[in-house]
Amino acid sequence: MIRALTIDDVPQIPRLLATEQGPHVEPSPHLSAVIENLLPRLFVNTPHADPELPGLVSVGDDGQLTGMIGRIARHMEFRGRPIRAAVACELYVDPAYRSQMLGVKLLKKLMAGPQDLLFSDIANETSRKIWTGLGGSVASWYGLTWMKVLRPAQFALSLLRKRRFGKLTGMGQPLAALTDKVFRGATRSLTQLAPMPNVESEPLTSERFLELFPDFSEIDELRPVYDRETINWIWSRLDFMYSAGASEPVLVKSSRGETLGWHISQMTDSRIVHVSQIVARPNTMGMVFDHLLHQAVERGAVAVSGRVIPRFLQTLVDRNCILRRRSSHTLIHSPDRELLDSFATGRAFLSLFESEGPLQIWNKSPLALARLRAEHDAKTADVHAARAIELEHKQIHLVTHANRVLEP
Repeated sequence: MIRALTIDDVPQIPRLLATEQGPHVEPSPHLSAVIENLLPRLFVNTPHADPELPGLVSVGDDGQLTGMIGRIARHMEFRGRPIRAAVACELYVDPAYRSQMLGVKLLKKLMAGPQDLLFSDIANETSRKIWTGLGGSVASWYGLTWMKVLRPAQFALSLLRKRRFGKLTGMGQPLAALTDKVFRGATRSLTQLAPMPNVESEPLTSERFLELFPDFSEIDELRPVYDRETINWIWSRLDFMYSAGASEPVLVKSSRGETLGWHISQMTDSRIVHVSQIVARPNTMGMVFDHLLHQAVERGAVAVSGRVIPRFLQTLVDRNCILRRRSSHTLIHSPDRELLDSFATGRAFLSLFESEGPLQIWNKSPLALARLRAEHDAKTADVHAARAIELEHKQIHLVTHANRVLEP
């Protein structure tokens, strides 16, 4: 039986995810804690939830979950009219039930939902085959990434670090830094940056983002619509993007104070800066992008990487960025042909904020759990501070009242 995902299903989901590693594998304590603490806030209790667009689960005769697929509603506009969009994510099927084509059935039922647009942007090759077999499409433009290499030898060393050659990379770091200096001229065509633009920058807040985004996205045929609750929900998850370090949201302004755009990124332990979102107008993208690259150099980054924005492709090419297809796919499905065409022409705005970015959490569950605990502790501290202030005000009120009573 396939039915809507509810909050009562959450305790069973860690076990379902653990079956990916084997039929009798128990979920780790970290994974269980992350799922139980986080999943309700992603799939059920979200500020933009749509009761007609829930996730789905399949249930066996014994009442145990045999599969699930998440669906998160998104508020979007297409050519100025509101549409119902949804992100399909986290498709899991117990291996014992895969012979029943359960994954296909879950996705087919999800596609038949009342949304105007369904998309998924971290889909593997198996999901791509199922998706296209059911009538969906691949948004090829949105499956590309760009990379600007800043320090080639040190970047190569960071790739070794990813492959668990930790000791080797530690010993090789001084040599790699020296190599980059010696061969700076030979690698200039790859690493050279445009001059630092005459701009100013400041931290980008959620309030400014909410104020600026409509103007900066008006060129797009398909774009997300944010409200206060939704942007606060996303902003609280910035540090989960890419499972990297703390996010740096930066607003870029001209020397006259005019807003040019912004970039939001994180730097990993291997010193690769990952860009979650970069927004600018066509005539200011170059300055915003150059500011991002120069800031990355100042931070000691070895490379900068992000998703290709189709209409800004020339900016990337002019700066000798490396373009390649991601290992995952961006998949789309809609009965509206014109809506699908907006992806083909690059007129759809799609960043990690709108897609599965806030969900990239249980890939590194210990890190996610630590951040969840820090978030909880911060909220608890705020509550205690508020209560202390309230108590202080009450005490002042009581003292004032007592003084008035005692006055002759």
